[in-house]
Order: sequence, then C-alpha cells, then structure tokens
Amino acid sequence: MEKFNTDGIVIKTSVTGESDLIVFVLTRSRGMIRAFAKGARGMKNKLHAGSSLFAYCDFTFTEKNDVYHISEASVKEIFFGLRSDIAKLTLAQYFCEVLLKTLPDAETDEEYLLLMLRSLYYLSNGTKHLLQIKAVFELRMAAVSGYAPPVHACDNCGAFQTDTMYFNCITGELLCSRCGRLSDAPEVPFAVIAAMRHIIFSPPDKVFGFRLNEDLLRSLTLLTEKYLQNCFQQPFRLTDMFWASFN
Repeated sequence: MEKFNTDGIVIKTSVTGESDLIVFVLTRSRGMIRAFAKGARGMKNKLHAGSSLFAYCDFTFTEKNDVYHISEASVKEIFFGLRSDIAKLTLAQYFCEVLLKTLPDAETDEEYLLLMLRSLYYLSNGTKHLLQIKAVFELRMAAVSGYAPPVHACDNCGAFQTDTMYFNCITGELLCSRCGRLSDAPEVPFAVIAAMRHIIFSPPDKVFGFRLNEDLLRSLTLLTEKYLQNCFQQPFRLTDMFWASFN
C-alpha cells in the first residue's frame, strides 16, 4: 500500500453506499485521481468539508491495486463566492465538465490545476468579468493540452496585424484582412486576436492580465468556446446553461 500527499481540488463527487463518496480530485502531482472518501457524507466526518465540490485541500491518499482512498483532507480554500450567483456556479461546473471529459488520468502537468485555481479565484471574488474568465480557461486549456492555434501571424502571408482578421474555429487558421476576405472564417477585431495571443503565450500567472470591453469579450469567448469543442470533438452540455444564466 502506498501513502502520499498532494494538493488538489475536488471537481466531482458521487454517492456510494450509505455515507461514502467517490471524489474526483485534480491534483498537482498525480493528475486526476478517483478516490473513495469513507463516511464523508456525514456532517461530523473529518472528510466532509474536504470532499465537497470545489474544495481545494492538502490531501493524503492511500493506494492499493489502483484503488485510491482519501485518509486526510486539510482544507485550504472553499470558494464560497461561487454560491452567490447562478452564472458563476454554472461556469465553475462547466470548467469541471471540461476537465473531466478531456484530461487523461495520467496527465500530471500542474498548469491544469493552476488554471482551475485561478479561474475559480476570479469567479469567486468577482474581480474579473465572467466572459474573460471563460475565454481564458477555454483557450488556455486547449493550449496546455497541445491544441494551441497558430495565431502569431496570418497563416497565408505572415502579416502580424491588420485592423480586422479572420479566425477559423475548426482549423485554428488565422488570416489577415486581405487573405481572409474570401474565406468562410468569421471576421474578428484585432483586439480579440491580441487577447488570444496573450492567453496562449503569457506565463501562467499573467494569463488574465488583459482588458476588453464586454462586446469584445463576448466575441472572444464565442470563438474560444467553439474552438475548444472542435479540439476535443465534443460539445459540453453546460455551455447552454451558462449562457441562459448569464443572459
């Protein structure tokens, strides 16, 4: 039996037995872990708070024959602010859906955890626009997973900037105003392309450091949402719920 410690965030729970939970934890050092939390449904159980959705904890796991159990969970953050607004809560649940559907269990890149933590932090404290948080999560998630679109210049002529450009959400192709006129790709203001470049190429702690007005943020996140869906070849059911709650 192996025993180890790592920090992580709970992104899904399901009931098993009379009082136990199955908990999916996105960890820093072991990727995604599916673990049993014995008795965690009990209000007085030591694992109750640490096995709740969005709980960020220092976990102690035991593993035997590829079956994991949580033996300890020291809570570091609960993100209470997510419960104050249905749009925030739905967006946070959407992030969990994306991670569960796209992240291989063996993937150990800690940037997935850092992206999720920063996204929930800004959602919870309300210091960033919801559409900005959504766009950053979607495009950075694609980039970290190996699907970064080549947005550094026009794919045809190499032009770095024109007032408007064209971005193909299926292929990730970027075209300048001259090369894209006859394409099927939607026309995009350059400010949106600049934001996409920032999201893809910035260091993890700077990825949210840009500003756009709400109209441009809406344009940005409609692109990143469609691009993410095409990267992983599947829809995410909570996108419709988020737009209904946001609008």
